[in-house]
Amino acid sequence: MPRKPLLIFLLTLFLTVLQIQWASPADGYDAEALNILSPEALGAWAGMLLLFLQAVFARRAMPVARQAAICTGLLAVYWQLANYVTFDARVASWSTYSALEIWTHVLPASIISIAICGSAWCGATWLILRQAGVKKNR
Repeated sequence: MPRKPLLIFLLTLFLTVLQIQWASPADGYDAEALNILSPEALGAWAGMLLLFLQAVFARRAMPVARQAAICTGLLAVYWQLANYVTFDARVASWSTYSALEIWTHVLPASIISIAICGSAWCGATWLILRQAGVKKNR
């Protein structure tokens, strides 16, 4: 696997796991609840989606800053939905939460973690893609 996609995939996996663990509630964790909702599995899905998008963007010769911004926005939406599903599986399944009540718990818990992890992902991806473009032009 070439270096650029591998770095982006590993960065996505690491930051997704970090963000989901950071935003997850500490109480109500059931270790046996849906292995597909583990942060590692959720990170792998996001990484594959973003690698596919990067391939499409590269074929269209889209500017690096725009690629990083679009992918960061999509990743932030993905992280928010992952936080919702994780909260629903870990906490709300034990009680009678409505969808609105779940969002009132998830949104405040996710804002800081998504902002910090999204900024880190955007900056690192921009650097990776810019360096790959510089090497390609030489």
